[in-house]
Amino acid sequence: MNIRKHWKKLLLTTTALFWASCTSENENTFPTIGQDTSSAVTPNASSDSNRGTSPESSSSDEVASSSAQVPSSSEAVVSSSSETGISSSSLGLVSDTLYGVTMTCQPGDSVISYYPPDYSESVAKSNAEEKANRAGVAKIDSIMKAQETIPQALANLRQQLSMFVALYGAPVLIHPDEVCSDGITRPTQAYLDYLKMKEEWEKNKPVLDEECQKIYEDKLKEIEQSIKECLESSNPSTDLTACDLKAMCPLYGIDSKCSYKYNCVDDVSCEEIDGDSTKDCTDKQGEKIKYTQEEFEKKYYTKSRY
Repeated sequence: MNIRKHWKKLLLTTTALFWASCTSENENTFPTIGQDTSSAVTPNASSDSNRGTSPESSSSDEVASSSAQVPSSSEAVVSSSSETGISSSSLGLVSDTLYGVTMTCQPGDSVISYYPPDYSESVAKSNAEEKANRAGVAKIDSIMKAQETIPQALANLRQQLSMFVALYGAPVLIHPDEVCSDGITRPTQAYLDYLKMKEEWEKNKPVLDEECQKIYEDKLKEIEQSIKECLESSNPSTDLTACDLKAMCPLYGIDSKCSYKYNCVDDVSCEEIDGDSTKDCTDKQGEKIKYTQEEFEKKYYTKSRY
């Protein structure tokens, strides 16, 4: 009886210990309802936490670190361009640096020239007026040769029309090309500018020619009207007398001065030597008269020259 009682207690104790151990394992593995699950971690998570980072975060950090260390393609291109000193302007016509080597260019052997007034609109219009003036002088000369006396005003008009503005200036010289140290022959910038200027000139020339032709015609009409008015102002007391001029210049010798002889319609003859300030004249009665250039031009005009 006592032995059975002791076995019963032993079985109860063993059963209690078994259930106690099962309950302890369940509490460590599975949270109960209402328990805070944020504090529950898996063994793997706990292990990773001890190392400081998870495998996923460690992989992301490695990728980010790799991206930070490797420059982008655009940055690499900029770096390469800055190191070699190459830019779009380095392909110019004078000189530049390529991989530390300076490129130089020298003008070629050929040279062309042009005269700037030939490509000037204002000069072209001025030339049209000068052309009309020359036509007016030719018309006056034809009148003088046909008459023995002319009005003073006509002689003054001829002198006025004979004056013109001389254009001075040397032609511009251009080297069409230049040879560079890279072995390439390129056109010079001066030559390119010249071609552009010439192209624009040829493009605008037809319109300019029409304007110049109108300027010439209007100016010539004005001159012809002035000639008519001069002829109408004829006065025997002030009209000029025609003279033929003969010039003689030595071909050899120390004395290279030229002499001029005037034979006038009123039977007056005059002689002049280069450098003299007066003309020595003789009238039809044989009297000697001296005229200054100004005095002579008030009485006579040169009709023909020999």
